[in-house]
Amino acid sequence: AIEMELSHVLRMHSRTILGKQQLIMNAYARAFEVIPRQLAENAGIDSTDVLNRLRKEHATAKGDEGRWFGVDVLNEGICNTLESGVWEPAANKLNSLAAATEAACCILSIDETVRNPQSEKPGAASQGVGLGPGGGGGRQTKRMVSEAMGGRGMAGMMGGRGRRGINSFKGKGGA
Repeated sequence: AIEMELSHVLRMHSRTILGKQQLIMNAYARAFEVIPRQLAENAGIDSTDVLNRLRKEHATAKGDEGRWFGVDVLNEGICNTLESGVWEPAANKLNSLAAATEAACCILSIDETVRNPQSEKPGAASQGVGLGPGGGGGRQTKRMVSEAMGGRGMAGMMGGRGRRGINSFKGKGGA
């Protein structure tokens, strides 16, 4: 029940935001719907029908009436989970939400670091991913890229000079 309410509140808030942030928040809200969808599928219920009914209940309810509606696996539908006596451990939910949110923020921060803001400007030519003008980068940038590839640049990554790399794993593990 709480996941659908969080999804509804985040979707409503995302409508007040402009730009990419709106898309990110809307995708985050949609991700909350995975939990009731999976519950319905695991119970052998039509998950699309259940999600549509839950969205409707959470969107059209007045006040706090729709807040507690969730998946009813016994009657193959939806129900007011508070009235049905369905309790969920808040500590586990908070921990799961915090861990998932932190993981998503980490991925977004990595994406923000790797992308090239210069190439997003109108009429700008591509200069390579974060390597500076001309795509070659300076000495510092080249050293950072080399360290990221194991300290020896492309040779270290590809297994050159007798050391292990990508090529040394060919044919192992059933590939």
